[in-house]
This record gives sequence, structure tokens and C-alpha cells, in this order.
Amino acid sequence: MRPSRPVLLPAALALVLGAAYALAACGTGGEGAAALTASGADWTYVGDEACASCHADLYTDYHRTGMGRSVSVFDPETAPERFGADGASPQVCADDGYCYTAFVRGDTLYQRETRPDTPGWERVYAASHVVGSGNATRSYLMTVGDADSTAAYVTEMPLTWYVEREIWDLSPGYDQTNQRFERPINLECMTCHNARPEHATSQNAYGEIPLGISCERCHGPGSAHVAAYDAGGAPEDPLIVNPASLSAELALDVCQQCHLTGHTVYAPGEDPTTYRPGRPLSAHRSVYVRAEALEDPESFGIASHAERMRESACFMETAGTDLALTCTTCHDPHTPAAEGSYNTACQSCHAGSAHLALCSREGAETPQMAASGDCVSCHMRTAGTSDIPHVSFTDHWIRRDPPPSASGTRIAAESYERDAPFTLVELTRGARDPATTDVEAGIAYVSLWETEHPLPHYLTEATVRLRRGLAAGAERTDARIALGRALMGMDSTRAAERELVEATRRDPQSAHAAFWLGVLRNRTGRSAAALAPLAEAVRLAPRYSEARREYATALAAANRLPEAIRQLERLTRADPERHPGAWNDLGLYRLQSGQGEGARQALRRAVALDPTLATAWVNLGAASLSIGDLSEAERAFSRALRYDAQNTGAMGNLALIRAQQGRPAEARALLRQLLAVDPTDARARALLAEIGS
Repeated sequence: MRPSRPVLLPAALALVLGAAYALAACGTGGEGAAALTASGADWTYVGDEACASCHADLYTDYHRTGMGRSVSVFDPETAPERFGADGASPQVCADDGYCYTAFVRGDTLYQRETRPDTPGWERVYAASHVVGSGNATRSYLMTVGDADSTAAYVTEMPLTWYVEREIWDLSPGYDQTNQRFERPINLECMTCHNARPEHATSQNAYGEIPLGISCERCHGPGSAHVAAYDAGGAPEDPLIVNPASLSAELALDVCQQCHLTGHTVYAPGEDPTTYRPGRPLSAHRSVYVRAEALEDPESFGIASHAERMRESACFMETAGTDLALTCTTCHDPHTPAAEGSYNTACQSCHAGSAHLALCSREGAETPQMAASGDCVSCHMRTAGTSDIPHVSFTDHWIRRDPPPSASGTRIAAESYERDAPFTLVELTRGARDPATTDVEAGIAYVSLWETEHPLPHYLTEATVRLRRGLAAGAERTDARIALGRALMGMDSTRAAERELVEATRRDPQSAHAAFWLGVLRNRTGRSAAALAPLAEAVRLAPRYSEARREYATALAAANRLPEAIRQLERLTRADPERHPGAWNDLGLYRLQSGQGEGARQALRRAVALDPTLATAWVNLGAASLSIGDLSEAERAFSRALRYDAQNTGAMGNLALIRAQQGRPAEARALLRQLLAVDPTDARARALLAEIGS
């Protein structure tokens, strides 16, 4: 038996901050700050507490804002969540049959998973962190890992509290694919929703997790600034970035490092943590979005603020002037918005007699009445977003007559179902040579295919662009990996292997290149050739669980079962909750090694995590038979057929048990059912003949 293939999960998650934009002031910095950010590579992050001694008022006010409260620990005294009379949330069920409730015990929020078709089965986990300030949503994280480890795996939980509607529902994206408690919080997610984390080399393993977006997200690393002031430095110091002193475009980039989402392609050597305020965002990354999303006047995403603002006449007519419209024209990042503050911002331009005639609101005939209205409610509609359910956000495209609000998530759902391909466009507006443009677009199209809209067209588009860009000299590891992945998706395995081999040759430190080369060789029946790259992937990234499981598969195929078992024991000890398939593999390999009781322990864990995993039930039945436990074997094979009615292994083994129990009619019925599924099964025919008709 070959265990199921690993699936890498989307690179970005749609958690919601519900926070204002991020610009701030500290010192004067000036335009020189942008240049100094590039030369301050050795500056380090010091944390918000280091800012508090000099900036106490700003520190206190900022931590009342949405960004300052973006990640927290659940506090029942201040929590806005609502529960029923029984202390639990209403039950919410996903399309795959799993159902969820949330409840509080003591000072901790828990989420419970059940299945109506599996009475008595449940999983319950505690939330370690809350993501979201409570302005829009509150989603929940759980951390799981070996107690002796310095890092833990962080995943999202299935239920989210939607603040505006005061309802519990599935977390964003879970209506498309229920990832249960296994959705990884990767570095891109963690970096934008929180301060810079301590990250292990893996998709989602972290050491200490900060609480809230930090001052340094907008000002840059503060070690040199703090050291200078501790040494009695002058107040005019250029060792910290003051976004208010940057050009309008660079100031927008500070916000857009998180408030611009799409299919992100980082420049070589960059990752989500390496952007420094004052640098052009285009030097750090390219962000691709669907062209249709920009052209649709009704649809906007939850992190589309700056792009929508660029469509506004206010933005276009003030660009290049001292009154250039930026995020901080309206948003003070250090303090929660005061009532009337947005009107004041509008009136900074739209004031005086020349503007009175522009306000056609009923009853606004006098200057006083014209100035008394809520400009935002008329000219910036509030509507549902295209990517997050149950929330209303402000569309930042300022218009005289905005269109009526539409159901954003309806628009998104229709786009997922359509047969026509999307076209991607790049939004950071950086100058790129044609070769670089090709490879970045190719990487983005592979991401679109994998995470959003799996049409084969994107693989063809990506392959053409990636080959052209690489041939023209835009060499980079992620492009080689993307080309290899695209060719794998097109079943061009020889060409895919050439690209992945080249990726590992050019970048021997890339765990992902080694992993995908091993995956390709395993999938094409060449497990012996897969061993070396997979061993290297595990060496380079010891917490890369998917690589370790793939390595164990190759070891088992090479008849190196003791080594395969050791790899899976290490995986399940460090990452015990996310991989029922790994527990199944461990049980199978122990069974094949004659470790019947050890196999049962692993397989019981597999079905405890995923009761629908029919292969694990079959293996559990076989392990139970191996040690003479006919009763558990019977239950296991019956349970396998509940979730996979055509599982021939379960039918055949259960038929054997029925025959031994003196129930030949039931045995014959099972064998006939098996042969209807697989008429070539000689063992079933022989047993049926032995039992008699």
C-alpha cells in the first residue's frame, strides 16, 4: 500500500485584522531614512517595550488600536463572543460532515469537533491565541508540539466569531475546503497579523509568538535608534523610519506590506519578514491579483484598500502635491478613530464656498448643514468583501455616487466555479525587465492554480512564461520549483525532473526543491532515487513534516522499515495532531514489521484524528487480527465500510470473520459485493467457492 500523497496548503490565509492603516511618527528621519534602511541590515528588532520608556502616550494609545490588539490571549472578562444558555455556541457543520461548537471552561476557549454519523467521537482543542481585534472578526489559533521542543506548530481553528453579525460560523475559506484543525499558519500569515515571530524552518513552526503588530512594523528595526538615545543621541536621528516624512508612494508601501494581498512573489533573498519601511515595496515583492477583481466596481477584498483608493478622483487629483491622499490623511495609526475624524479629513480639502455646491445631500443648503453630514456614508460604501464572509468593510474607492452594495462573498463564490481562466496583473508597479516579469508571473499562475482556481490553462501559461524567463537569465530557485510543479501537474514528469534536479544543483540549501524532487520520484515509482533528496530536505528543514512523511514512504518502499518507522515516530511526536495519514503509515509499517500492538496504538490514533479514514480502519482491523482480537477487527472492518462502502480489503476481511463466526450467508453476501467491485479478485472467488453458494 502506498500512503496518500502530501498536499501543501495555501501560502496565505484570510484572517481578518479589522485594523486601521499602519503609519506612524518617531523622530523626523526625513527622506534619508529610506536610504538608511538598506544600510541597516544588522539592526535588530527590540519590541514595543523598548519604545514605551520614551513614547509612553503613543505606546498606550497604539495598544488600544486594532493593530495593537491584532493577536491576543483569550480573556473571558473582555471577550465579545456570545454563547447559548448551555455555555456553548450553536453547532456549525461543514459540507464534509464535521460539525463544530465553541465553549469556554475557566479562562480558556475550546472548540469541539463531532460527526453526526459517528456518535461518541469528538476532538477538543484549546485556543492558544485570538487573531483579530474584535472590530470585524475573531479567529483562533492552536499550538501543538513536543513538550521538550523549543517550537510548536501553529494552526487555525475551524470556527470564527463574526463581530458585526454576532454569529459563529466557519472560518474564512473553510466553506471551500474544511481544513479542520490542520490549516497551517505560515510565515506570511503570522508576519502580517502579528509582530515578527520567532520562526523555525517549516511551514508553521514557531518559538515565542508575540501579541499584536509592533511599532517596528512601520518604523523598522529599532536597535540602533534605541542605542543612540540610550547614549544621549540627538532627537534628530535618522536611525528610525518616520513614514510621515516619506514620499506618498513610499508611505503607501508601508501600509501595503500587509494591506495589499494577492499571489505574492518575493524577490530573491526576501521573505515576509524582510521588508523594511522606507524601501519600495516593489523591491521586496510583486503582488498579482485577478484583473477582473480590479475591473469589477462592486467587488473588493478585505485587504484592497490602497488599490481601491487609487481609483478615486481624490487620489488622482492630489498625487504629486503637498495634499497627496495617503492612508494617514484619514487614519491616525496611533489612536482609535475619533467620531467625526473622517469628516475633518474630508474637509481639509473640501472646505470653503467653492465646495458647498458639491454636497447635494437633502437639507444641506447652508454651509453649516453641508459640513454636518457623514461624508463616508455617502461616498465610501460599506459592503461585504469578496473573500471574508459576514463582515462589512469600507470600500476605499471614493465616488460621488457609489453603486449599491453587493454580496462580496457571492461574487467570490461565482468566480471559483467559473470555467474561463482569470488573467493576473501585478500591482506593486515596480520596474521589471521582461525576463523577471515572466518568471514572477509564472510563479503567480502556479499559485493561482494550486490555491484558488485549478484550471489546466494556468499550468500552460506558467510553463511558457517560466521557460522563457529562465532562458533569458532570470534564474531563481522558486521559478525552477514552480516550473517543475507545473510540469508535474501536466504529467510531463521527465521535464519536471530536469527542472527540479537543476533547482537542487543551483541551490543545494533549498529544502523545497529537494522535497519536490523526492515527491516526483516517489510518485513515478522510483523510491530508491527519491531517498537522497528527501533525506536532504529533512536535514535542511527538520520540522518540515510533509518532507519527513514523504521520506518515510520512500524508506518503506526500499524495504527499510525500521528507518521509516523512526522517521514517523519523530514526526508524530513533534507534530501529533495534524497528520492522521502519518499515524496510519506508522501503524502499517509497524504491522509489516510484526509489531501488532504498536501498530494498533498508532492506528487508533489515526482514526481518533480522522474517523473517516477507511484505510486506517482496515489496517487497524488487520493489526487486531494479527494479535487475535477478533472483536476489534470486526468493528474496524465494519467502520471502514461505513465510510468507504466499496473498500474491498474491508469486505474480504469481514467475510473471513463472518465465515469463522459461522455466518456463511453474510460472508457470501460480502464476497459477492467485493466481486462486483473487483471481479478479478482471485482470493475472494476461492473463499466464496470454499464457503459454497
